[in-house]
Amino acid sequence: MGNPWVEVADRCFVRRYTEWDVSVTVIAGDDASLLVDTLATATMGRRLYDEVAELGVPPIGFVANTHLHFDHAWGNAAFAGLPVWAHENVLAGWDAYVQSVRSGVREESEDDPTGELLKTELLLPDHTVTSVALLELGDRHVELVHPGRGHTDGDLVVVVPDADLLCAGDLVEQSGPLSYGADCWPLEWPQTLELVVGLIGDQTVVVPGHGERVDKGFILEQRLDAADIAGQIQQLAGTGVPVDDALAQGSWPMDTGRLGDAVRRGYAQLGG
Repeated sequence: MGNPWVEVADRCFVRRYTEWDVSVTVIAGDDASLLVDTLATATMGRRLYDEVAELGVPPIGFVANTHLHFDHAWGNAAFAGLPVWAHENVLAGWDAYVQSVRSGVREESEDDPTGELLKTELLLPDHTVTSVALLELGDRHVELVHPGRGHTDGDLVVVVPDADLLCAGDLVEQSGPLSYGADCWPLEWPQTLELVVGLIGDQTVVVPGHGERVDKGFILEQRLDAADIAGQIQQLAGTGVPVDDALAQGSWPMDTGRLGDAVRRGYAQLGG
């Protein structure tokens, strides 16, 4: 289930879905539309396909995945036949990620959408971005930009210059703090957000992967948290604090229950 479509900028529509509280964006040109993220399963993707049609905009001509996580990219199969864009690292890490998710789903439940992750049809992206790609929608163009590693190693942001809009994926989170998972890059995330800030102005509408739209000031605040976390990891590792003791010895800007992967990944990236 989802909320209604909201036009957050000129012909840029966002819909926030209840399942995993993920936001999907449609960017319409006069020839074609771009869909940013596809939800978590083929069933959800097919529902999304129909809901996009209700907007009355030109048909979807392109799909973009902001990263490989299931809640953003496992609905791709509903859009078979369309070019699906993602960062090149999404393809490199796809199989291992699918295996890790499905091994963690222990049982199917008719009432739990997580169960469908075991059996949903998957479709890999077939067009890749290394640093930047340009998509033409007719009277406007859209830029797919890899600003660096952070939430994953394959994060993309989607820039719509004429509408002053940026879709940030999970590099930015509004409905909760930054999400550090088993494939995050905590030491690089602050610099990645710095690059994102360089792509926007004070009035730019920023659509996070989860939550309500935000602005430049919000990203600057989250970047401070990311920099604090990265700095503490480097300081603790540099002074010889064992990785298993780091959470207890740090003074963190968020609940330590959310930072286990950040610390482990940061120590590993430092060679600790």
